[in-house]
Amino acid sequence: MKKFYSFILLAAIAAGAMADDFTTDGTGNVYTFDSLSQIEGTGVTLQDDGSYLVSADFTIAEGDALQLVNNDVIKMANGVQITINGNADFAPADTAVVTRDAEDSNPKGFWMLGENGNANLKNVTFEYVGIVFGGVNSSLHADNCTFTMHNGKSSSTGAIAFNASCDNNIIENCYFIENTVNAIGCGATNPVGIIIRDNIFWHNTTSNRNKPQINMTCAGDYDMYIVGNQVIGGQFTLSGGIGVSNMMGLGHTGTLYIEDNYIADNRYGITTIGSVDAVIKNNTMIDNCYETNPSNGGSCVSIYDSSSSSNIYMEGNWMEGGLWGITVPTGAPNINLGKIGDPAAEDYNPGNNTFVNNGNSGVLYDLFNNGTATIWAQGNTWNVDEQTEEKIEEVIYHQVDDPSKGLVIFMPAHQEGTAVDEINAAQPHDGLYYNLMGVPTEAPAHGGIYIHNGQKILVK
Repeated sequence: MKKFYSFILLAAIAAGAMADDFTTDGTGNVYTFDSLSQIEGTGVTLQDDGSYLVSADFTIAEGDALQLVNNDVIKMANGVQITINGNADFAPADTAVVTRDAEDSNPKGFWMLGENGNANLKNVTFEYVGIVFGGVNSSLHADNCTFTMHNGKSSSTGAIAFNASCDNNIIENCYFIENTVNAIGCGATNPVGIIIRDNIFWHNTTSNRNKPQINMTCAGDYDMYIVGNQVIGGQFTLSGGIGVSNMMGLGHTGTLYIEDNYIADNRYGITTIGSVDAVIKNNTMIDNCYETNPSNGGSCVSIYDSSSSSNIYMEGNWMEGGLWGITVPTGAPNINLGKIGDPAAEDYNPGNNTFVNNGNSGVLYDLFNNGTATIWAQGNTWNVDEQTEEKIEEVIYHQVDDPSKGLVIFMPAHQEGTAVDEINAAQPHDGLYYNLMGVPTEAPAHGGIYIHNGQKILVK
């Protein structure tokens, strides 16, 4: 009997050894799915239709690289995870597709965890699979890729999820469409330096979780740019547009720039939480109002900072159709919505923010200051028929309404012949579109406020 049990034990050990995932040797080789299909034990096989089936986990070792070849079609089986500790060269000349192998399969996707392994993604469509990136000394660059219907099995943080702090990341010209979780995200203790520009986000977080489509942490020395994107919600009651936070109170010297974005049909438009230094400029926010309880959200912009250490600069934003315009739930952050006294001053801000039909329960709320700090908000266009102090007071909640709250200094408001209207008069009737900085273009690349033939127009 002892020999019989010893035989069973040895057999189990041998089976376990045979079941180990395949790992490359780390000698600097570049692997393709075709070359892996010719190596026994990788779990990669060439199918009759020319696609490659990945039926088992495998690992690309540090120093090696995995490459997608032009026109590759990769099908991943249920639960399969590909770990890349080296480089990911996913930049075919024209196209490649990574998808699931069957309708009931939920692959875990790619885990790019090499401390010195970069990820270059271009011209690739990722269906039902996502990417977790953790390259501490590395960077991820995604260009002209599509991420759609990510199943959330690799991470609930995003179709692209950062699980380590890193810098010099770029995500541009990509499409994020109907992913189960949010599109891009990172952990609360893992701030990243990143440029997110000229992407289209469409109906992400289809599971209707309490997460924005872009969900980032801003801290450390990293600058973050979220610029020129379209962030279109699916009218979900829990999913917001853009959220950037510092919930752990991490120290920071970097700045967040949220500029020139078109944000519509989300639970809320933009929110910052915790100590954040931000420039929020020239964004167009329309109908970000799908929170079912106004006490819980629905703002075009919400600035939540109980630490009272944020510095927020807002200029040239169009805010329309929210349950609230701008809300400051608590604390005393330094908020500059317009300070026009001295054009030479360091804190000069022409304002040029516009509020249209933001309110709930039959009451208009352009700016709700529930915090204790004074807010400068001069040079803006408020949702009243005349830009007078008496009428603007009706759409602002502040110290006048509750002595314990901070004061909002909103006069002078925007008037004809100043700010935007001066730009109007300066532009020729040449058919071009001019943004609020006076830069011309033949056609707007995204929504916002433009001057066209001497007239201010809203491009949705």
